[in-house]
Amino acid sequence: MKPKDKLKGASKFGVKINRDSSLNHTSKTVLFPKKLELANKVVANLKWKAD
Repeated sequence: MKPKDKLKGASKFGVKINRDSSLNHTSKTVLFPKKLELANKVVANLKWKAD
């Protein structure tokens, strides 16, 4: 039997990834504003209970 190759990320599938260094965690750019808004609504409606 032929040994299986381990996947090496997106390059194994022929996908090229371009990293934009201006979009790091300090850029304060929101990439998905609609999803962030929905997530904030869900978290705001959570009610925590201490057992």
